Amino acid sequence: LKKKREEIARFLKEHDNENLDDYISNLRCFARSNGGLVTDQYRARIWPVLARHLVKTDEDDDDVDYDTVSSVSDSTDDGEDLRSHPEWNQVELDVRRTLARFPPNISDDRRTSLQDQLTPLIVRVLKTNRRFRYYQGFHDVCLTVILVCGAESAFEVCKNLAHYGPFRGYLLKTLEKSVLKELELLYVILSRADPQLERVMREVHLGTMFALSWPLTWFSHSLNHYQQIVRFFDVFLASPPLTPIYVCAAIVLKRKAAILTCDREMPMIHQLLTNMPNEIHLDAILSDSLYLASLMPPFALKTEFKINNRWAPVSRYAITMVAAVGVAGAAYYLNLGSRFALSF
Repeated sequence: LKKKREEIARFLKEHDNENLDDYISNLRCFARSNGGLVTDQYRARIWPVLARHLVKTDEDDDDVDYDTVSSVSDSTDDGEDLRSHPEWNQVELDVRRTLARFPPNISDDRRTSLQDQLTPLIVRVLKTNRRFRYYQGFHDVCLTVILVCGAESAFEVCKNLAHYGPFRGYLLKTLEKSVLKELELLYVILSRADPQLERVMREVHLGTMFALSWPLTWFSHSLNHYQQIVRFFDVFLASPPLTPIYVCAAIVLKRKAAILTCDREMPMIHQLLTNMPNEIHLDAILSDSLYLASLMPPFALKTEFKINNRWAPVSRYAITMVAAVGVAGAAYYLNLGSRFALSF
C-alpha cells in the first residue's frame, strides 16, 4: 500500500489550496480502488467530501424531505434539549455497548470521550428530520465515522448519510419496507452468479435474516477488525447506495464451499453466514461486488425481481424473535413457519 499512500499524499498536497469537492471523481477512484484511502488521516479529509457528493442512481427515491433537512438542528444543539429527545435513552444504551467496536490502541479516556460525544451526535442527526426513527445499528455507523473524522466533521458526514444515503430509508421506513426489501435482491444476484448456490439457499428457506445487520450497519457490526470496516466505508461512500447488497452477494459467493459442505438445514447455514470469518479477502470481495454491480445494475435487478418474485417478506415478528431467542433459535422457528407458509 506504500505506492497508494504516496499517490494520495501527492494528490492532496497538489490540491491543498483548492476545493476538494471539485475533484470528486479522483477521490471516488482512490476510495474504490485496491487499498482504499489507506489511512485515517486521509479518510478524515476525504470522507466529508464524499459524503457531500453521495452517488445517486436513476432508481433512487426522489422523496427527500427538503423542508426538514435543515429545519431543526445543527451541531450546536443544547444538551438539555437533546436529552429530552424521545430516542435519547435508547441511543445512549446502545452507545454504552460499543466497547468491543473500538480499536485496541485507543485509551480508556479516549474511548469514554468518544462515547460521550457519540450519543449527542446521533440525536442531533435524528433531530434534523422529525420523521427519523432511530434503529439499533445506526450507532455503529456513526461510531465508525466519529472514530475517523472527529465529532464536528462526523456530524456533517452522518447527517448527509441520513438524508441522502441509504440510511435515509432505514430511518424513515420500517425494516420490511427498506432493508429487507433491498436484501430480496440478493437472491436475484445469486441466481445469475451461481444458480446452484442460490438453489441450495432457497431450498432450505434461508431467507435474508442472516444478512440483516450487514447493510444496516455497513458491516461495522459484523466485521472483526477496524481496518476491514473503514475499508468497506471507503467503497460505500464512493459508490451507489445498493453497493452493500452486492457486497452481501460477494461474501456469500466466497463462502460457497462452506455452505455446500454444511448440513442442509436452515439454522446451520444461517449460523454459518451470520458468523463472519476473522480474516476475509477484503479487496477480492469488494472487487467482486463492483464487478457484479457492473454486470447487473440496480435497475435490472429490481425489474427482474418484480417479474420473478419468489420471496415472501419477512415479518417484524421474525425480527423481534432474533432479539428474543437468538439467531439459531429464531432460524429454527422461522424454518418451521416457512415450511407451511411459503410456496415456491
